[in-house]
Amino acid sequence: MKTYRVVLVGYGPRGKIWSQVIQKNKRAKLIAICEINYQTKNQNSLKIPFYTKIEKAIFENNPDVIILSTPPVSRIKDLKICAKYDLPVLVEKPLALNFKEAKNLVKFMNQNKLIMMVGLNFRYLPATLEKIKLINSNKVGQPKFARFVYERWRDGTTKRLNKYPLTMDQPMLWEQSIHHFDLIRYVYDSDIKSVFATTSNPPWSMYKNDTNVNAILELKNGIIINYVGNWQSNSQILNFEWRTECEKGIIIQKKQFEDLYYKPFKSSVEKKIKLRKIKMWFDDANLLLNDFFDSIKAKKNIYKINSDHLKSLVIVDACIKSAKTGKKIQIKADNY
Repeated sequence: MKTYRVVLVGYGPRGKIWSQVIQKNKRAKLIAICEINYQTKNQNSLKIPFYTKIEKAIFENNPDVIILSTPPVSRIKDLKICAKYDLPVLVEKPLALNFKEAKNLVKFMNQNKLIMMVGLNFRYLPATLEKIKLINSNKVGQPKFARFVYERWRDGTTKRLNKYPLTMDQPMLWEQSIHHFDLIRYVYDSDIKSVFATTSNPPWSMYKNDTNVNAILELKNGIIINYVGNWQSNSQILNFEWRTECEKGIIIQKKQFEDLYYKPFKSSVEKKIKLRKIKMWFDDANLLLNDFFDSIKAKKNIYKINSDHLKSLVIVDACIKSAKTGKKIQIKADNY
């Protein structure tokens, strides 16, 4: 079994989680950490070489892969250095701060024939995987329409959270909704056909830009999703519900990472699906890391892997355009 030598770039809140995940993964070896803020070196209790320049970290340690756990600013500079040394990259979302930039990053990695996988770890949650199994089992028939509700008070000043969302444009869409849109595509096995959306920001919001999103998403396979997402709900209790209406019943997830049920139409009782217990943010990231390694080992589908994230990111872009114009946005294959 090959052991992949990893340089971790970015040692903020998410980077510290990645450092633990890498060390516990039997296929990985953390050989260096790179962080522009030299003061964080004192937080590196791992006794692993610490750098402030990514190229120096690469040149002196000869890694097999790079994990970019950095804010989505000037990513092309880091990717050019990775490409110079022929290194595949696992990058944290959001990939970029606008869709045009994201397309350029994907185009650059495609031209260099290097994998760039975006870290959307919610795909690897037991609730996600079991929901797909349930749909494929046909116990309640095929999905036809759904409601996805995520209402949260997100305190952006909390120490464990990155601070750049406080001032970025459309933080809910770029930082949170992208997870939900990606899950919708992944679970229902379909890309998006059209989007109609509004965005807003309540007067009590601590964020500079819009934190509320209401959208109607039409998938290419005909499923319609009514999406509600916000970061500044005036309740500190997260309200989550993802309900799918199927031909012969319903599938309903009542909590963000758990509580999955289904109910046939003629049944009066919801049947709970037993989910595998995991350590959130760690076990799912470990599965993501293994998928990244498997993709590198397979040495194929580079363009498909790199472009897949754009099919989720284009939904974010369409929501922004729809909110600005008041019109439904049609999404075509040449959009991404």
